[in-house]
Amino acid sequence: MEGIKKNLQHMRFNPRNWDRTPIDTLSREMMQIKKPSELNYEVKDMDGVDLLNNIMKQRGAMANYSCSKCSTFDDHFKQTSELMFVKKELERIAYSLSYQSLQFMPEFEDRVRVLKRLRYLGNEDQLKLKGKAACAMSTSELVITELVFDNFFKDLEIEAIVAILSCMVFQQKRCSDPALTPELEAAKKQFLTLAHKIVEAEVAEKLRPNDADFEEQFRFGLVEVVYRWAKGEEFSAIMQYTDVDEGTIVRCITRLDEVLRCIKDVARIVGDVDFETKMERASLTIKRDIVFAASLYVQ
Repeated sequence: MEGIKKNLQHMRFNPRNWDRTPIDTLSREMMQIKKPSELNYEVKDMDGVDLLNNIMKQRGAMANYSCSKCSTFDDHFKQTSELMFVKKELERIAYSLSYQSLQFMPEFEDRVRVLKRLRYLGNEDQLKLKGKAACAMSTSELVITELVFDNFFKDLEIEAIVAILSCMVFQQKRCSDPALTPELEAAKKQFLTLAHKIVEAEVAEKLRPNDADFEEQFRFGLVEVVYRWAKGEEFSAIMQYTDVDEGTIVRCITRLDEVLRCIKDVARIVGDVDFETKMERASLTIKRDIVFAASLYVQ
């Protein structure tokens, strides 16, 4: 029985390597078996049982074909099996190269149309300046790129910039409502307007059903805290303006610094030296004290 298993595996997984020896060996061993049901299989061999049952059925049917009595039957069988294998391989390769094999191809095409609508890609799918800028980002690529190219940061003070951007790295759903200055309120409204521009393109290209709840992806709960931190207040002082725990605030500010560095790279790509300098200064306003200490236990 062990010999049959080995030959079945050889024929099953290496059809291109079929030769006369395993076929003859398998045939001789199968001749000694009256019924597959008489064999004592383990559960793990059920695939082998099905395969052997099928082989036994085909062996019985072969008696009705004169070709089985041909002296060159094994050679012809090998050639036919090789031809069948090549056809199957051609079908598999053709399918793998087709759009039908790509499960997410429709969504991909929708996203490409969105990028063209927003002018990240040209008509021939070539990358435009906005697209190159978006490639420099590691998070929220479209939103930040729209902010940059719409001059969202131009008239905002540095502290307001880092405060509003905190909504892109803060993830906690529930926290106390921040008290925003008129400038921050206006910046928040403008931010959501630009973000909604992307949503409108996605809805138009059927990438999302509607624009409901799009604002929920942005959390403004730490805007006041980050604003005060950028203004130079002590960490212990800003804690009284929120119920968010200290560790979450530290993580938010450190991630915010990464976003600022990415935006600085975008400024370099578009060739705006003043904007690049502004982002560098914004990073320095939050990169201080206990938040960026090498170790919270020794400093």
